[in-house]
Amino acid sequence: MRFDDRTFIITGASSGIGAATARQALNEGAAVVAVDTNPNGLVELKEHAPDRVQILVGDVSEAAIAKNGVELAQNFNKPLKGLVTAAGISASGTSISEFSDQKWDEIFRINVRGSWTWLKAALPAFEKTGGGSVVFLASQLAFGGGKLNAAYIASKGAIVSLTKTAAFELAEQGVRVNAVAPGAIDTPLLRRGMQNQTNPDAAISYSQNRHAMKRFGEVNEIASPILYLLGDEASFITGHTLLADGGWTAS
Repeated sequence: MRFDDRTFIITGASSGIGAATARQALNEGAAVVAVDTNPNGLVELKEHAPDRVQILVGDVSEAAIAKNGVELAQNFNKPLKGLVTAAGISASGTSISEFSDQKWDEIFRINVRGSWTWLKAALPAFEKTGGGSVVFLASQLAFGGGKLNAAYIASKGAIVSLTKTAAFELAEQGVRVNAVAPGAIDTPLLRRGMQNQTNPDAAISYSQNRHAMKRFGEVNEIASPILYLLGDEASFITGHTLLADGGWTAS
């Protein structure tokens, strides 16, 4: 129960990595403000730990939603000490020449502005509690690139840069800022992306074999490093992007 004295905000908590992170945090004693546009998974989290979950349905790029989330965190008798911005969208399977301006802007709005918005909203609460830990979600593709997914990959490269500059700027305030860069993880987002490929079965096989471990990762295998970076064990780590990619960048 290493987190029984703190509250976390987790965006994208309805499914995938965000949901797994929220569930593990709850299992280790944390209170959680769970945020997503899809209420279904949030309700399941609330049922998992009714007294330690506040749910918030809304667009993570909107400052008013982020402010509301931080206010909800004050309902617990545990200080807000962590933020995970796991909400993200992709549009794989589309070439640069065919990609619309609107879709490009939408991906950056959710993936980058969403992380930025929640970081800004949480800072006053972190200041009151003597600091906190932030974990953004990047991607292994930010380090190696890829085809037919330019906006998503570029947005995750921006997250890597935001992690470094925010960590440098906020260190004196006691706020650590890190990121986790997963490989291909078996999530609804990944499955939708694979179905957008011309030959989904071939795309799945290629992606799995591109990893040194020859498989997709599981959501709990990403939740664990996220929680490590949130915790006291990582107290001297900031500005770092932890690759949890099954050997993708090594192969």
